[in-house]
Amino acid sequence: MNRSLPLLTLLLLFAWSLPCPSSAGSEKLTLAACMKKALPYADTIQLAEESLYAAEQDRLRARAVLVPSVELTGRLSGNSTDLKGASAPPNRIKEKSYGSFAGIGLQYTFYLNGRELIVYKATGELVEKASMELQTATQDYLLQVAAAFIGCLRSQKGLAIAEANLSRLTSHREAVVRRIQAGRLVTTERFRSDADLAGGRARLTNAQNQRTLSRRSLQRLVPLPDDFQLAEPEKISTVESLPLRECQVLAEKNRPELKALLLASQVADKEVSVAKSTYWPRLTLEGAAGKGEQRVEGSYDSREADFDLDTTQYSASLTLTLPLLDGGLRRADIRKSLSDKRSVDHRRRQQTKKIRLAVERAWYDHDNESQRVRALTESLTYSRQFLTAVTRQFEEGLAESLDLIDANTRLVEAENQLADARFTLHLAAIRLRHASGLHLFSTFTRDP
Repeated sequence: MNRSLPLLTLLLLFAWSLPCPSSAGSEKLTLAACMKKALPYADTIQLAEESLYAAEQDRLRARAVLVPSVELTGRLSGNSTDLKGASAPPNRIKEKSYGSFAGIGLQYTFYLNGRELIVYKATGELVEKASMELQTATQDYLLQVAAAFIGCLRSQKGLAIAEANLSRLTSHREAVVRRIQAGRLVTTERFRSDADLAGGRARLTNAQNQRTLSRRSLQRLVPLPDDFQLAEPEKISTVESLPLRECQVLAEKNRPELKALLLASQVADKEVSVAKSTYWPRLTLEGAAGKGEQRVEGSYDSREADFDLDTTQYSASLTLTLPLLDGGLRRADIRKSLSDKRSVDHRRRQQTKKIRLAVERAWYDHDNESQRVRALTESLTYSRQFLTAVTRQFEEGLAESLDLIDANTRLVEAENQLADARFTLHLAAIRLRHASGLHLFSTFTRDP
């Protein structure tokens, strides 16, 4: 029994030294890691992928029209005939026939203006358009993830500020109680410190609730456990150094929405050509070849006759079809396709104006937040110095409790404003990249 104690002690020490399984879960997640987790989780992106897959299948269907259709035919037949009372001999006929036939047929129909080739090229552009729409859905979803990520970090920072504020208010209340007991302050100062401390607790509760809501918002976009931890985002390269006009030109060149509308305009042109092709003749080529075998067993009055028939068939035809009267259907189709083309062009110009405005707003927001961060950094420095000076005066009896509370309130406001400005600046940089058409995922996942 005594020999087993040292062994048991060694086993316990060894188990204690092993890494905790939950340590992997406490690793802080970066924005790039959240984006990687969000991509396969987003239903919006999966819907866009399904649309791309459907467009690829439509292209295969259009390609199938360019290939002639070939059919194999096989037939087995049997027939029995019994005729009586004919007016001319033979008066009675009995026949039994058995046969088989095998053949191959080919058919190909096309318009003389190459309508099928036009449709095939249009389906290729529709595949590219679906790909651009997939990029749009991906970038928009990643922007939502980035906004939720930064909002979660902001709520964590707000919680830390509220906890520090509550700690200062608690220390101040204790100092007030000591001064009241020493007879250096009146009792009413304690009521004021209690009220400020209660307000600090309320702000802490609000900060905790905001943190919980922001974490749930991020979990709605990214599959994360309840105990996830986030890392501070790294500073990303932005395009704020470029003039506003160059950012707008960059957006017009890179935004997938505009690329998709350009492809839609090209598809609309081809739809006009497809509608006009109904005025062209349609040519149909058909060909067939087959071989048949038939055996006939018959009796004609008192005579018996058995014989075999072998047949070989070849056929070819060329058909030219041109509609003459359709009640104005073709003309209406052409007018509708022209209207669709004009509508696409209008949407493209409208989207271009909207993107230009979005780039301008993002550019000015980033510039404004940059200047705001610099100004609030100085304000926070002065607020801390002011609180330190007032605290020393309060300890020496040269300042009142109200002055200390005012200095603490100024510090809390400065900390919150600077935290808001810093996280808003980071989000403004991300939005400026998004508005300029730069890929967000490649930005945060590039190698250092």
